[in-house]
Amino acid sequence: EMKIQSIRGVKDILPGETEKWQWVERKANIIFSRYGFNEIRLPIFEKTKLFTRGIGEATDIVEKEMYTFEDRSGEKVTLRPEGTASVVRAFIEHKMYASKALQKLYYMGPMFRYERPQAGRFRQFYQIGVEAMGSHNPAIDAEVMIMLMDFFHTLGLKGLKLQINSLGCCECRPTYREIL
Repeated sequence: EMKIQSIRGVKDILPGETEKWQWVERKANIIFSRYGFNEIRLPIFEKTKLFTRGIGEATDIVEKEMYTFEDRSGEKVTLRPEGTASVVRAFIEHKMYASKALQKLYYMGPMFRYERPQAGRFRQFYQIGVEAMGSHNPAIDAEVMIMLMDFFHTLGLKGLKLQINSLGCCECRPTYREIL
């Protein structure tokens, strides 16, 4: 008799551990809602071209790490490797920009990348992310960073230090790129 085991690079989240996951998710819901973010639930798979366009065809994620397959109709679909492209697709598809209001969204759930499993890396992993769309005001970036630190403190993480890096504005970025 053949014993069936889980696929390498994925893991079961068993009772005793699921309660910890639910606790973190509840804290995310509370903190993010307090900052005016609304949860969006995204499909587990999307048309492949969403990710090749959104992430960039020449990136490691697209070239080597996506779980892509053809469905029965011949459409190429991909298990989501990240959340941003799906949020942008939903924002456009559902005309969420029409309200002219800043859209503050968060998501959580499984993501998939075909990586060689090693310590701390999984082919199915879980991610919580936020996207704020409809404003070019850099204050929203500051708010997201403050919210993240608030979230981490609520989880009980100690000794955190926020380091901010920037590629600069569109005027100074080309000079910065040349220096790099």
